[in-house]
Amino acid sequence: MNYLYKTQTLLQAIINMPKVHTFLRDTFFPKTETFVTEEVLIDYKKGKRRMAPFVAPRVGGITIKRDGFKTEKIKAPRLAPQRAMTIDDISNRSIGENVFSTKTPAQRQKELLATDLQELGESIDRREEWMSGQVLFKGSVDLSGYANDKLTEKVEQHIDYEFDQIEILSGTDLWTHAEANPYDDLSSWRKAIIKNSGISPDIVILGEKAAEAFINNPKIKELFDKLNINLGLIQPSIQTDAVTFIGKLPGLGLEIYSYDDYYEDENEELQPYVPIDKVLMGKKASGGFAYGAITQMEEGDKFATYEGRLVPKTWSDRENETFMVRISARPVPKPADVNSWLVATVV
Repeated sequence: MNYLYKTQTLLQAIINMPKVHTFLRDTFFPKTETFVTEEVLIDYKKGKRRMAPFVAPRVGGITIKRDGFKTEKIKAPRLAPQRAMTIDDISNRSIGENVFSTKTPAQRQKELLATDLQELGESIDRREEWMSGQVLFKGSVDLSGYANDKLTEKVEQHIDYEFDQIEILSGTDLWTHAEANPYDDLSSWRKAIIKNSGISPDIVILGEKAAEAFINNPKIKELFDKLNINLGLIQPSIQTDAVTFIGKLPGLGLEIYSYDDYYEDENEELQPYVPIDKVLMGKKASGGFAYGAITQMEEGDKFATYEGRLVPKTWSDRENETFMVRISARPVPKPADVNSWLVATVV
């Protein structure tokens, strides 16, 4: 096999590939841990606030319990998007290529391989963003996949982090109501997170309708219109195509964003990563992703195991004159403290 198409060469190429900007994953799960087995260990806890006990003179000490945490041994779910490259693909000009191009099929194969690797990697990025959203807004992930390429046999896996910090507003408390006070709600939720975890949240992410309700709420407008009161500053600005920075609340130590990106579900319908009626309050960079190892058959019919985030593979179907490329990954979201974030329904 040409050295260009060997797994070790492609691994280096994948490391240098630009990533899709995944706001939830990059904000809350930026850390990466890899394992040498398909199974990963997930440690997570619910924070406690024990104080040291007083002791009488001439008493050695008082034994206190360790703060507990839960360890889950999870067989990491496997993602394995792949793509076929045929003679037709490399014989005809590619998108954006000059009509009078003199590129050879071999040159097009290299360029198409690079494009396929990037697009397959981006599809995994989007799945990890979806997994991040599921953990943050539901506290669990339902992994529904397929056991064969014909999509006829399904596999199911459920990962639950026992998340329970959920608020649901109703009546005049809804942010769309004139009597609602979003600032007081954010202040109360911040205190709840600190009380339950000892962690001070620093970011709030709003769904589409929640963001509209927040900005248009009369009490929020009144609060930010007052002069000489440095409680907050509303200055909406576009950060990326999907992320808008709404403003800061220095009095609460919070940055506020809206996130309007979408993914295509299994029914080919667009769904928002952040439910439009939700508010997420949490701590940046508090968690990460754990990645199980990938074992695959290499040249010479030998199995090889790779530790890493993304693992490529190429092979040829000479009988059908098809070149195949695949990227595999075994990601599992890994929150550090399940009480370090809170979700609220506000509209």
